[in-house]
Amino acid sequence: MSTSHTTSRLALGEGDGASAASTSSASPARTARADARSGGRRSYERRSADRRAPGDAGGAAPALVAAETRRLAAEVHDLIMQDLSWALANARALQDDPAVASRASTVVSAAERALAGAREVLGGLSDRDREKLVKAVEDSVRTAARGTPFMFDSTKVPPGAEPDQPTLDALVHISREAVTNAVKHGSAASVAVVLWYSEGWRVKIGDRGCGFDQGARRTGGFGLDSMSSQAQALGGKVRVTSVPGEGTIVEAILP
Repeated sequence: MSTSHTTSRLALGEGDGASAASTSSASPARTARADARSGGRRSYERRSADRRAPGDAGGAAPALVAAETRRLAAEVHDLIMQDLSWALANARALQDDPAVASRASTVVSAAERALAGAREVLGGLSDRDREKLVKAVEDSVRTAARGTPFMFDSTKVPPGAEPDQPTLDALVHISREAVTNAVKHGSAASVAVVLWYSEGWRVKIGDRGCGFDQGARRTGGFGLDSMSSQAQALGGKVRVTSVPGEGTIVEAILP
């Protein structure tokens, strides 16, 4: 397990074939269409060959496909599932209001189906290029840190331990979102991320930032709401602790 270090005031220890048809008797129009398709295939093959780097036996195409797959998976996760989770959480809250309960239930059902469909799409994309948990989380928080000094500790992840895909997705999303908030809104001087497994998957993100007054806070905000929604969908929870001037700690516990 790789561990990067930076000094932090926060204690982040453990917590709670296509067949070719003969054209001899085919009509001129059908023959023309077949020639066009054949020409199209040859053109595609030439373009694919042009993408390959000289001397690269495997070609560059597989790497390009893998990169595009990762990009699409990230966009489905961040641009679609995040909004769906937020909308679903709000629709569920409306079910307690007798005036709109019936319509809210319809919205909840539709959102649940859409979220399940998005998870299937994401699962299909991820299965083609599945990353190991530690690397996926570390890469996501390193990118989110945007140059801010950070520590990543995964030494308490048992060798070979891997969560299922929805849990991996949630751990990556929560870690990335928490680090993004720390850098963007908390003006963090440094960030520390600890990932471990102890009767469930856990990740704790702490920052040396400005913090906030939890008592004066009206709601969790979109970022915290989306993190909580993802954890709750898996039977887990997210806890947030913050002190003005001392920073913020976000801890996710997933079964």
